[in-house]
Amino acid sequence: MAFEQHRLIVGLGNPGRRYQWTKHNAGFRVIDELLRREGIGKLKGMCRSLVSTIEQSATGVVYAKPMTYMNSSGEAVAELVKKFGISLSDLCVVYDDLNFDLGVLRIRRKGSDGGHNGMKSIIRQLTSEEFPRLRMGIGAPGGSQIDYVLGEFDGADEITMQEVVQRAADAVELLIKDGIQPAMNSFNGRVE
Repeated sequence: MAFEQHRLIVGLGNPGRRYQWTKHNAGFRVIDELLRREGIGKLKGMCRSLVSTIEQSATGVVYAKPMTYMNSSGEAVAELVKKFGISLSDLCVVYDDLNFDLGVLRIRRKGSDGGHNGMKSIIRQLTSEEFPRLRMGIGAPGGSQIDYVLGEFDGADEITMQEVVQRAADAVELLIKDGIQPAMNSFNGRVE
């Protein structure tokens, strides 16, 4: 496909069944939902990621799930940015965030890594913080941070997370169609 503009939507997570439903795989879940809405079930391997490229609103949209594990996400993202000639303003990284309560969505044009290792890797590899991101609050752990993010949601929290994933996918679709400001205006805040 040849498009004048590409957008790259990257969901962060860890590959493998062991991590599929963990809190740290919230970004993967959003990519899976977006692809489900497009009727796409199969992804292809490219740039150390699982990737699907589609046309949406006359724009080529690349959906990607890095397979490098969370702490090395930047390696795959940098390869994708280079391969598709993505302007950093046309990148959006979707990921979990311990700094927000479960159910809170936050879209920003740029920002620091906020202590998130996947984002640290991406910022280091791109040598820039100047790219959009969508953060999904997963709440703060009571104990070990690693055990918490690699644990699964249970009960009511999993139901809330399913709603968050739906809203985050809605936000990404609006961002692709109308840009980041309308997405920020419509989706920043708590999922009801």
